[in-house]
Amino acid sequence: MTDFIVKDDAFTYLAHLGYLAYDYKSRTCRIPNKEVRMEWFRAISVIKEYKVTDQIVKDSENLLEQTLQQNSADVAKALNRSHVHVASHRNYNNEQALASAVYLAFIDTVVKETSAGNGIADLIYTPLHAGGKYPPMIIELKSNKTASRAVSQIKSKEYFHAFDYYQGRILFVGINYDEKKKHTCEIEVYEK
Repeated sequence: MTDFIVKDDAFTYLAHLGYLAYDYKSRTCRIPNKEVRMEWFRAISVIKEYKVTDQIVKDSENLLEQTLQQNSADVAKALNRSHVHVASHRNYNNEQALASAVYLAFIDTVVKETSAGNGIADLIYTPLHAGGKYPPMIIELKSNKTASRAVSQIKSKEYFHAFDYYQGRILFVGINYDEKKKHTCEIEVYEK
């Protein structure tokens, strides 16, 4: 513990203790333990320096609720705000910028470009700490097309096979954005 030289040393130590989990593929850390994660959320909600982070967490929770209620208009508005925060004018019209906006908006667990069914789904959302309360989501992104077309692709390519182990509701979320920086969203429920 006395040999920490760079921040990676601290992250490695926390991973060895089990406070963090590391995903080699995406090269990201997450808090795997529900109690530790809840304590982290509590800490950032009361520490002044974490006010922005706390707002991001609250916005993410609200976005998840709006998605579950299939409130497409509010989901599109939230993604408008998120997309503007992560993209510059130069890279706004790029699917990776929108994907980053979705990662920021849905803080829990989003996995990008996952083999599913007969293709590769843009984003798969698997809620980690919900205890079965929230369904998984398949999110397909389109540019200058329609949100409906994105949902159709989820169905036609059978991306839902990514959740063959799962029984219950799965949300199909189609998101489209255009060069005028307007997002549209369509949400369908699929029952397995």
